[in-house]
Amino acid sequence: KIDAQLAKRKLIHDMYSAELGELEWLDVPQDLQPGNTSSYYMYHIQTSHRDELAKYLRDKGIYTTFRYYPLHWVKYFNSDVKLPNTEYAANHTLCIPLHQSLSEDDVQLIISSIKEFKS
Repeated sequence: KIDAQLAKRKLIHDMYSAELGELEWLDVPQDLQPGNTSSYYMYHIQTSHRDELAKYLRDKGIYTTFRYYPLHWVKYFNSDVKLPNTEYAANHTLCIPLHQSLSEDDVQLIISSIKEFKS
């Protein structure tokens, strides 16, 4: 089953990249370097409008997530270190649905909803 699941996830990933990669206000993942593979576990987008977009999608019934809070922000570590790339990712990254149970209609709804957000 895993090969079919990965193939479906890759198809969705590629649909997102093709459709959303055209938007000037949003960044999609870079293409994999030759020789690298992916499990297509998640699909992330980055935008300065992340929080507003997440709320907009939630209001349309589309679940998104923020992932991986930076460890240097955890109070336990009491760190003053600045990690600009990490902090950018933490403040701009949104994971959108990516799983093998999504139908093509589901994927198109997600894509069109994201496109409508800034239109």
